[in-house]
Amino acid sequence: MPTLQQLRYLSAVASTLNFSRAAELCNVTQPTLSLQIRELEDRLGTCLVERSRARVMLTPVGAEIARRARRIADEIDDIRTIARADDPHAMQGVLRMGVVHTVGAYVLSIAMPALRRAYAETRIQVREDRPAALRDHLAMGEYDMLLLPEIPPDAGFETALLMQEALHVVIPRDHRLAGRPTLDIADLAGETVLTMDCGKTLTDEIAQVCRRAGAVQATEYAGTTLDTLRQMVAAGMGISLLPALYVRSEVMREELVVAVPLARTPLSRSICMAWRTSSPRAETYRNVAGLIRDCLGPWAHA
Repeated sequence: MPTLQQLRYLSAVASTLNFSRAAELCNVTQPTLSLQIRELEDRLGTCLVERSRARVMLTPVGAEIARRARRIADEIDDIRTIARADDPHAMQGVLRMGVVHTVGAYVLSIAMPALRRAYAETRIQVREDRPAALRDHLAMGEYDMLLLPEIPPDAGFETALLMQEALHVVIPRDHRLAGRPTLDIADLAGETVLTMDCGKTLTDEIAQVCRRAGAVQATEYAGTTLDTLRQMVAAGMGISLLPALYVRSEVMREELVVAVPLARTPLSRSICMAWRTSSPRAETYRNVAGLIRDCLGPWAHA
């Protein structure tokens, strides 16, 4: 029968289609990996990998066995997770993180390198969904942690505030306000403000700001992606209030729009982590949240 290590080697070859890179992934020499793949083929009595000077490719049988090998490796990781569940300081083999699309990519682009260094043995799985669905899936144990734009009200969750993220006014580059270093609420008078779906508390604050400024809040676009809002601003359909990390990632390299901070009445949203209060790894999740908070520190309130 094949060994688990041989199946991992085959999976690495299937992922890279290159023996040298596969050996690097498995932390072995290329001759060792090649020898183990040949021994696996001998044990199974079939060719799994076609080798030539030009390329490496799996046979149909090899591709199917590699697919099952990855599933077996995932099951083994799950078994290790279960076995280590009594140790609150041990990190599991797979960390399942649910994120909201308006938050996940922009936070993790900053924090993921540090997470990979700190938890090198952990595979971090990230899935996007709506906030309500994420909370339901966390409660049912389908996620380990959530990354959210507001603190969930559920009493069964422990939360950690990661940062207060400012919202910036995003306007067309040729707009009358584009040359200002900062803006006041009064400057928004007469403007159409395209708003994102950002939770009840912040949505209410934005509505109040629009009323005070004499601006029109266009609520019909609340479910639109941040990229679409940015493109609508570029097309002259209005202005928008977009989060600082998104501005850093997408707006600052955009030629058609610019971002200007609000000075005297800044708006911000809370970025937080949540996990089940009953989780045996709560202490580890607090450490993960603390690491992400440290990574985000330079952009807090920015």
